[in-house]
Amino acid sequence: MHRSLLRTKLAEGRNKVTNRVTQRAKSMMPIQVDNPRNCIVCGRKMRSVRGGSSDGRVCSPNCARKWADS
Repeated sequence: MHRSLLRTKLAEGRNKVTNRVTQRAKSMMPIQVDNPRNCIVCGRKMRSVRGGSSDGRVCSPNCARKWADS
């Protein structure tokens, strides 16, 4: 096999895995709480984040574990 064909197959495999992971992550997006600055598990108010997306945030490792388990 030619080296470029192997590179193409490797790139296709990587793209396929990346697309599947992206689709799975999008399907697992948490339900939005009434205020995006609240924890998605317990609803506790959190500090605002500069320039970042605030959907799907948790306030502590315990809340992160509870969210991951459910």
